[in-house]
Amino acid sequence: MRILLAAALFLAASAVPASAADLATLDCVGAKLDAAVRSQIESEASSALAQAGKRLTYSPAVGQGLGTAAKACAAEHKWTAAAAKAAGFYALAKLGLPLARRAVEEKGFDAAALEDQFQALPEEKRVRVLTTQDTQALIQAAVTDEAQQTRANAELLAEYFSFLSTAQYAAHDFSEA
Repeated sequence: MRILLAAALFLAASAVPASAADLATLDCVGAKLDAAVRSQIESEASSALAQAGKRLTYSPAVGQGLGTAAKACAAEHKWTAAAAKAAGFYALAKLGLPLARRAVEEKGFDAAALEDQFQALPEEKRVRVLTTQDTQALIQAAVTDEAQQTRANAELLAEYFSFLSTAQYAAHDFSEA
């Protein structure tokens, strides 16, 4: 998975015993994020998307901010630790997805067509972290113009598909927690 947290603090969001997570509460972490943390996530994602070969990682401050928001949501909604973790990954993906969408469109790709391509995968693939082979197949199907067949475009598309995948599997994991 390309969306990595720089701090383990987020993973220790909360160990609140609870009932099954309600999908209606999934956006809680994103809503509770401090504006500075939200801005930092957007800045770090934008920077990584703009630089070929730069792997997307987040600073410890992002991990701490997500951990704080996830802990508050877990307490408020009586989520399990697994639900809080999934909601945090979902928040990261939802914040980064518009940035990734804009980046792929600036490179001449149709983001809606890429999303349709991802959604055409079998459900059992969409609700799990994409494998390297699945990502490569998506990229190969997306890049039909020889002029666009560059390493930088492949890396950018891999990040875009990672954002799509993370949002989908995190929502699934949340609903199962």
